[in-house]
Amino acid sequence: MDMIYQAGPLVAVLFFVSILTIAFALERFWALNLARGKIPSEKVLPRIKESIEDRDLDAAEETAEEQLGSVGRVLAAGIKKYKALTGRLAERGLRNELNLALQEANVMEGALLERNIIPIATIGSIGNLIGLLGTVVGMIQSFAAISATGVGEKIAATKLAQGIATALINAAGGLIVAIMAVMFYNYFLSRIDKLVFSMEEASANLVDYCLLSERKLKS
Repeated sequence: MDMIYQAGPLVAVLFFVSILTIAFALERFWALNLARGKIPSEKVLPRIKESIEDRDLDAAEETAEEQLGSVGRVLAAGIKKYKALTGRLAERGLRNELNLALQEANVMEGALLERNIIPIATIGSIGNLIGLLGTVVGMIQSFAAISATGVGEKIAATKLAQGIATALINAAGGLIVAIMAVMFYNYFLSRIDKLVFSMEEASANLVDYCLLSERKLKS
């Protein structure tokens, strides 16, 4: 600990951003677990399809809302739009309106999913830079010790060792913070991509269900 303390204030900065990274990561763990919902989308869609086929749109909307996740909220937005437009538009117009409503819902949910992802990526980028800055400071101290005049050889060697230690500690700290942030970022990005794909797939299925129901209604 004494060596880390002597490594300079940039180590404190690295420690602070590492705490920020962990805080953002914990928040994303919690948020993405909620966004996944309580019921898998593959179990929700058949129930919604059945309700739409029976023209029970209120039940379809309730089923979507019971999912309690991003997919459910997107489906609920699409069903609400269909309830407002059913029987009023031609198939092409209905398709366009449903796609627009679902696209807006997907964009809003996607923005919520990506919240605090950019700060984690930013920390992954600047962690190396902070460590590099600390390394440069340590090397400057080392060269200053080498070129020192008017001091004993033992004192100069001690300062040289301190400068090298500062450089190495900051370099290691920067790498640790950067690696941790990049790992979190890639992990969360992978989970977000899966959720976005599920939302888009569910949206496409919902449009098909609604159009099929509309054809039966008008036949």
